Amino acid sequence: MELRIRRAKKLAESIKVEEIEEDLKKLEMVIEKTWRYMREIGVTEICRRCAEETGSCCRDWVEDEVDEVMIAMNIVMGVEIPKRRLRDDLCYFLGENGCVLKVRPNLCVSYLCELITRKIGYEREKKLQELIEREIEISSKVREKFLRKFSCSLGRSSLKSYRFPSHIQGKNPST
Repeated sequence: MELRIRRAKKLAESIKVEEIEEDLKKLEMVIEKTWRYMREIGVTEICRRCAEETGSCCRDWVEDEVDEVMIAMNIVMGVEIPKRRLRDDLCYFLGENGCVLKVRPNLCVSYLCELITRKIGYEREKKLQELIEREIEISSKVREKFLRKFSCSLGRSSLKSYRFPSHIQGKNPST
């Protein structure tokens, strides 16, 4: 993870933020809109309580979804990247108060466990899914702009590869 973070910092330093400032503002707005609604309907509180009682669903293998470009996007958006992991079995980006990332993997943005869906109900879940879809859409567009800007700096091997998450590495997947 440290290598990914070092690469991401170099990428973030190379980007001219003023060229994508409007895109970043739009992304920041949709992320905040999603989080605001999640707080309003109690999702963040459900997650907090669950993490205290049973542990977090943000396991260490989740961080495999976070590549250098996503880390660089977060750095450019003002996120302080952790210097170390909170706990060995949890995602590197999980802090004391939840995820430290603004731009998160699609898995993290869209995952709603059964407890959440049961407690918030269908109509709230539907509205939340609409906000999540918009966040993923805008995030993907901004990511594409980052990728275009980084195309000379990144080698193919440093982009998120199609590696298996750490919790299944070493196992032979069936095809």
